[in-house]
Amino acid sequence: MKWLFFVSLLLTIRVVYAQLEEKSAVKAQKDLDWYNCSFEADHVYGAAINKAYQFLKNKKGKSKPIVALIGGGIDWEHEALKNNIWTNPKEKPDGKDNDRNGYVDDLHGWNFLGAADGQVMEKLMVEGDREFLRLKDKYGSYFFDGKNYFKYVNGKRVSLDPPADMDEYKYYQHIVMPSSRLCSEYGSLLFANVLREYVQIFDKQMRDRNPGKKSFTVEDIVACVDKNSPRDSLRDIALYLMAWSMNEKRGDDKAWEGTYNYYFGDKAEKRMKESYERVLKENGTDLRKEIVGDNYMDINDRIYGNNILLTLNSEVNTMVAGIIAGRRGIEGRNSPIAENAQIMNLVVSAESGEPYLKDMALAIRYAVDHQVDIILLGEQNTVYPREQKQWMIEAIRYAESKGVLVVVPTWDLSFDVSQLVFYPNRWMDGGKDLTNLLVVASSDKAGNPSIASNYGIQGIDLFAPGVEIFAPNVGDTYKSASGPCLAAATVAGIAALIKTYYPQLTGNQIRDVLLKTVSSRKGVEVQKNCRINGRMSEDLFLFEQLCQSGGIVNAYQALVEAEKIAKKNKK
Repeated sequence: MKWLFFVSLLLTIRVVYAQLEEKSAVKAQKDLDWYNCSFEADHVYGAAINKAYQFLKNKKGKSKPIVALIGGGIDWEHEALKNNIWTNPKEKPDGKDNDRNGYVDDLHGWNFLGAADGQVMEKLMVEGDREFLRLKDKYGSYFFDGKNYFKYVNGKRVSLDPPADMDEYKYYQHIVMPSSRLCSEYGSLLFANVLREYVQIFDKQMRDRNPGKKSFTVEDIVACVDKNSPRDSLRDIALYLMAWSMNEKRGDDKAWEGTYNYYFGDKAEKRMKESYERVLKENGTDLRKEIVGDNYMDINDRIYGNNILLTLNSEVNTMVAGIIAGRRGIEGRNSPIAENAQIMNLVVSAESGEPYLKDMALAIRYAVDHQVDIILLGEQNTVYPREQKQWMIEAIRYAESKGVLVVVPTWDLSFDVSQLVFYPNRWMDGGKDLTNLLVVASSDKAGNPSIASNYGIQGIDLFAPGVEIFAPNVGDTYKSASGPCLAAATVAGIAALIKTYYPQLTGNQIRDVLLKTVSSRKGVEVQKNCRINGRMSEDLFLFEQLCQSGGIVNAYQALVEAEKIAKKNKK
């Protein structure tokens, strides 16, 4: 009978081992797909998607919502995505414009950075550099000393009238300049004139005050400025730079002589000119004219691009798409949010630089014209040229009029968005809100904001899981990554899930539902990075100080609320 005992023992061991293996697998899956979990069931601050599917268990989906990704390329043949890629029902792969929209063979989306011969822009300029080059001849030579405007001609001051368009001038000074390395280098080159002027003034003043003295100190140069004299901002900057330079050489009896030669000699201007020309060569063009061939300042020049969607920067959008749509519960993969959603891809971003607003505005209109339900944009920007900003406003308004939700991630830059404005935002159209626009920041398993996320109740709507998210990667691979774009994908996926079962809800209604049903973190104190007077610091915040809703997106609660609205609308 001993053999019965051993068989029984062996079976018991196998059962226990299987149970442990199952628990291990559950734990591993929870670690990979924690954004599906909920605090009540799993003690992590996911988006309660598993709980949402329990709520939907006996319900039948009524639509297959389309989500447009407006950003980089995508591996649309990935094993986890290929069954959920949108196909243009009016287009055929025959080299003809079957749906007569101007875009040939736009089967699964469109690449606004492409050329008809198959080329694709793989590098873009940043918007600040584009704006600097556009406005350089108009404002680049302006100086203001606190009282008068002037420029330098052959090293001498020439008076200028105040700029005719003062709003544009301030935009150039306060928005473009800090955002453009090209502008910074060009400003340094022109500022060599200021330094040359003041180094001679300070030199004469110090020698007049100290006859016969051969070496000068920091104290000597500071004494040149009468605190009661009229304000001269350029003089003050020059004084600071020269005093700093002398302080670096403190104890050197030739400290002033070295500073004088550094700022006054011909080598100074040559050095700055070489630096500007090097940066101009690196960042001053992205070959748009040569490759795409359109006029990026003309919104009506819209027929350009190609249908190549797999580009060198396809990693992020492949992950984003894999979070939003696809079949759930396949071992070894992530579990996407909306099984029946379709992904449309519209390329406006490259490996480097920032999207052209014209491309983004046209992509939004393309998506809306092809009946999308949700649009997911790339991260916000601080530089929105006035005319191009209007293009974006009108495009988002068009989406709003068709019931389309627009989701946009904020940046992980630690800015208070009430102090530095990022676009697009709900208030960019002046007095009337964009009711279909939702701005998302990133949170982690513990329900804390990403340490570097932007924040502010006036600009951030809610937080969503975006730290260490496991999702498809290019080439039928998978990986974990972090970023606000992944948090925004979580929100877009939940919106698509809502739209699957409650297709009658409009974009602004879904936005309101998502804000109303967050997992509240109000009253919770969190620590995060912030910028104070331009310097990075850390501080404590109450969660409700970080975003309008004071919480983290919750799919289950959102679906419960969506059903209430749907039932109410039936009555």
